Amino acid sequence: MLQRIKKLLEHNALAIAIITTLAIAFLSLSHLPKLDIGFKIKSSDKYLHTTAYFILSLVWYFALQKKIKKRRFKVLLILFLIFYGIILEALQGGLTNYRTADFYDIIANSVGVLIATLLINKILDWYHTI
Repeated sequence: MLQRIKKLLEHNALAIAIITTLAIAFLSLSHLPKLDIGFKIKSSDKYLHTTAYFILSLVWYFALQKKIKKRRFKVLLILFLIFYGIILEALQGGLTNYRTADFYDIIANSVGVLIATLLINKILDWYHTI
């Protein structure tokens, strides 16, 4: 069963990465009600930003795992993902009147990308043992 799931994920990895990218854009630019996830910390949405970009990074690393072995390609992917977060924040500030651009959201997005970058080799090693 686990092998079937693994094959399904491998065959659809690029589609999953594209859908995840579009979902983050949709969620970033949509007018959504405030979400209370139970954190009583003022900046709890930063955790959501970090988590979203961590997941976004993982799905792209997984989709492009054969190419990320090249250091230059990995750096380009990191820069692209961080730039994507910056673009979405700018669009929130300029395109919507119900969202605002926040520099700290950009930092949280970038932290998610960097954490995924630090952990990706261990995650892929674990994945290949399945």
